[in-house]
Amino acid sequence: MISKQAATVRLFEKTYLVLEYDAQEQLLIQNWKGFASSVQFREGIEKSIDVFKQHKVTRLLSNTKDSAVVKKEDTDWAATYAVGKMLQHGLRSMAFIIPTNAFTQMSVKNFSGLAGGALDQQFFDDVDKAIVWLTAK
Repeated sequence: MISKQAATVRLFEKTYLVLEYDAQEQLLIQNWKGFASSVQFREGIEKSIDVFKQHKVTRLLSNTKDSAVVKKEDTDWAATYAVGKMLQHGLRSMAFIIPTNAFTQMSVKNFSGLAGGALDQQFFDDVDKAIVWLTAK
C-alpha cells in the first residue's frame, strides 16, 4: 500500500515541527519531533490555525510519536484556544499518533481530555491507519 502522505505539500518546517497539507483529503499533518519550548509549541499551533484559515481543512493528524513532553499550560491552551479556532475554520476530525514516551503520552491525554467532545478524535500507533480513519470520515 502506498502511503497517502505522498500527496502532501510541506508548508512549515522547523526542527521541532513539520506541517504538511493534503488539499485533496482536506488534511493537515503535524509531525512533532523532540522538544519544543513553549514559544515554539505555540508558534507551531498558530501556524496550524493559519492553515485552517487559509485552506479547506477538515481533518488533523497530530503525529506525536517522536515528540517530547509539552507543558500542561501549553496543552491546556492548545485544547481550549486552538481547537476552538480550528473548529471555527472547519475542523471535524483529529487523529493522534501516540508518543513512545510515557510522559509525553500524559501531555497528549491532557489535551485530548480537555478537547473532549468538541471533535471526533482517535488514537493510533501507525500514520497510515490514522489517515485511513480520517479520510473515511
